[in-house]
Order: sequence, then structure tokens, then C-alpha cells
Amino acid sequence: MNDSTVLLAGDLAWPITVLVIATTVLATQRAPIGRLIDRLKLLRYPGGEAQLGIAVPEGGADTILTLVDALSRDLTAGTAGEVTARPPARADEIEPIQNREPLGEFEPLPTEEVSNLVMLRTKAANLVSELAFPPPPGGFGPVSATIDVLRTRGVLDVTQADALRDAMDIADQAARGAVVPRRVALAVENSGPAILEQLALLRTVAAAKFEEYVPDTLRRLLPPGWSTDIDRTIPRTERGDDTDRSAPSATHARARVDGLVTMSDRSAVVEVRARLQPGSHGQIEAVRDWLKALPSDLPVLLVMLGEGLTGRELRRIRDSHDGAVEVLLWDRDADALIMILRELLEASDLLVATR
Repeated sequence: MNDSTVLLAGDLAWPITVLVIATTVLATQRAPIGRLIDRLKLLRYPGGEAQLGIAVPEGGADTILTLVDALSRDLTAGTAGEVTARPPARADEIEPIQNREPLGEFEPLPTEEVSNLVMLRTKAANLVSELAFPPPPGGFGPVSATIDVLRTRGVLDVTQADALRDAMDIADQAARGAVVPRRVALAVENSGPAILEQLALLRTVAAAKFEEYVPDTLRRLLPPGWSTDIDRTIPRTERGDDTDRSAPSATHARARVDGLVTMSDRSAVVEVRARLQPGSHGQIEAVRDWLKALPSDLPVLLVMLGEGLTGRELRRIRDSHDGAVEVLLWDRDADALIMILRELLEASDLLVATR
């Protein structure tokens, strides 16, 4: 054996040894190694991340269809009907100052093809942000957090919120590079436009749905011994002890309230104002006019969304009413509804008679 053969054998010995060892390990440890590879699902790189060998579940198609079904309910049921059910004022009465949120005008979305999950997610996320206006304190967060905001405002019910969140989750998988099965892609193409249209339609009733959700929540949480009268009209003369009944404005002034809460011999008003926000001078003046039509000493809890009013704006509202006026920021302090109401009622000495 010459020197060349010895050198060649020496050069090949190590690679062959490694190959034999690797083959032995793969043959004897296939299952553990397979599980290890399956766990390497996410690759992060500068500027983004990608999923490795992952596919959106076939059940994603059912998720899309569930979302369509959840959103396709009659969104105006209960809101439009609530408004039209009110009896007209008598000929000798002045129409009470209204407080209900009007239904918005529906603006159809431009007809566009929704060709993939990522496109659906982007457009749906924009609509979800519009639905959550005014934004919660601190501004908008992830889409899932905004969906939670809409749920706590009553704009989405539990089924709708869960379906929308699940659809966003599978869309996020697709955005990270997961393979989208044909069945899911077809469901997006067929149902994506309907999902966007229903979200756009929700914009017309979002404020009204919140205005109905708060009194419904109040009824559900009402402590024993309390009572509530929803969508009540209250004449300013109802107290009857210090009002000049000879004045026409005092005799006829009436205001409609979202809820009149009574505890023992004390009453307070809960009023929901979805569009009241800092800088909204028209809404602030509307609240002032509404307060002036109430009994002067009746305590009032204003419920609003987003950030609180400025100190100057709050003082301007309170200056138009002799009774206590408190503000509850629903996005932040919804759990304090009963506690604040109890404080108002305990400080009140006014009872408004039930109808």
C-alpha cells in the first residue's frame, strides 16, 4: 500500500465515521428528532418572522363562516324599534328633550375583491378601529384588545367577539407565512366581502348599542332593594316643592333619561352619552340643555367613552345643574357603576315618583 492510498484512507475515515454515527442516530432516534423539528415552527429574522412548515388549519374555513353568521344578525333590531315605539307627545305638551343616540347613515364600502386572509385582516382591523371610536384611554392597542373594548361597550356580543378574534388569529398565521389551504382561501374569497360589509354596517348602530348596553348592565347588576326605570321621561316640575309652576318653561319642560334609579326614598339618573368627548362643544351644550330640563336637585351620573372631559368642560356642565353631576368613564371604570351610583343616592334627598 503506497503513501497515496494511506493518505486517502485517512482523509475519508472521519467523514465516514460521522456519516455512520449520523445514520445510526437517525435510525434509532427518529421519533424524538421528528418531535424536535416539529417544535421549530417560528423563524425570527431582522425585520420580521416566518412560520416554518405550518399551515392554517382546515377548520379556518369554518371560523370564517362562523364569523359571517355571527355578524349577519339584524343589527338594527332593538335600536330602531326602541325609537319608533315611543308615543307622540300630546298636542298641549312640548316634546321632551331627547337623549337617544341617532342611527348613523350606512356608507357602503367600495366593491373590492378580498383575495386572501392578509387582505381581509388588514381591512377588518381598520373597521374595528373605526367602531371603537372614541378610542379608549391610552389609545388603541392590538386588534384583540380593540375587540375586547367593543365587547365591553356592547357593540359586539360574546359570540361575535370570539368569532372575530378567532378569524384574526388565523389571519395572523397567514401573515407570518403559514400555508393557507384551498378550502380556507375559498371561504375568504366568498365570505370576506360580507364580513367587511357587516362590520361597516355596525358603525351605524355602535353608539345606539352602547346606549342600550349600559342600562341592560345596570338592570343585571342592580342590588336588592333598588329599582330602575329605563327610558323614562321626567318633568322638571316633578319634585313640586320649589318650582314656579306658573312659569310656562317650568310647567312644560321635560327630559328623557336612559335610566332612573331608586334606592329607598332617593333617586338618581343614569345617562349614557356615547358621543360626549373632550372638545365636542355641540355635545357639551346638548348635555347642558338636557340637564336644565331635569328637576334641579336630581343627581346625575353621565356615562361616556374614551378620555374624560377637561376640568373646564366638566365645570361648565356642572354649572347648569344644582344637583350632583358625576362622570363615569366606561372603558376604564365600568366596574365602578354601582359604587358611584350608591354614593350619589346616599348623598341625595330627592325621590322621583315612579310612573
